[in-house]
Amino acid sequence: MPRFCGPRPVRELPGVGPTTARLLIQHGVHTVGDLAGLPLATVQRLLGARTGRTLHDRAHGHDHRPVVTEPVARSTSAEHRFNRDELDPAQHRRALLDLAGQLGTRLRTDAQAAAGLTITIRYADGATTTRTRAMPEATHHTRLLARSAYDLYETLGLQRARVRNITLRGEYLSPAEPATRQLTFDHTIDKTLPIEAVQDRARRRYGTDIIKPAALG
Repeated sequence: MPRFCGPRPVRELPGVGPTTARLLIQHGVHTVGDLAGLPLATVQRLLGARTGRTLHDRAHGHDHRPVVTEPVARSTSAEHRFNRDELDPAQHRRALLDLAGQLGTRLRTDAQAAAGLTITIRYADGATTTRTRAMPEATHHTRLLARSAYDLYETLGLQRARVRNITLRGEYLSPAEPATRQLTFDHTIDKTLPIEAVQDRARRRYGTDIIKPAALG
């Protein structure tokens, strides 16, 4: 396998997203073979201990992920129905944040990540608008899902629209790999990720309404 994969671009290695690929290329690592030829310690200095070891192993043809024999669901969704047709964009955004929280909890519980996101808005007259976009990277983290949901909402350009309900759907699901989450310079995201596990446990024990996010920040 290393002989076959060696000439392939490093971005094609599972777990290497756009940010990691750019970082590796900046350091002269253009192919899977280039990555395999580096000492493990060098890769870990560039990418971090866990991610560095995972990608170094894969560059050598070693993939420790379990084989999934059951088909993975291709999408999962959550819906918010307003008590009345809602005009306030702030309430729309609060609903989106709650939906992102529900999706994140569901994805993490099922050990899945979404590579795409779809928002569907249903209006007071029954008409609907749908927008879909690819995520920068597959994720199951609420904060990243919420940011993409907000971005999708902004593309709709809603003005004085009476919204009856909003559906948020995670698309193109795949087994989650938290160990190879792409690098980020936004440390506020890294600080919130450990909190998600605590929130998930509380929701499983006391119900999904026990914890609701107040704002994205």
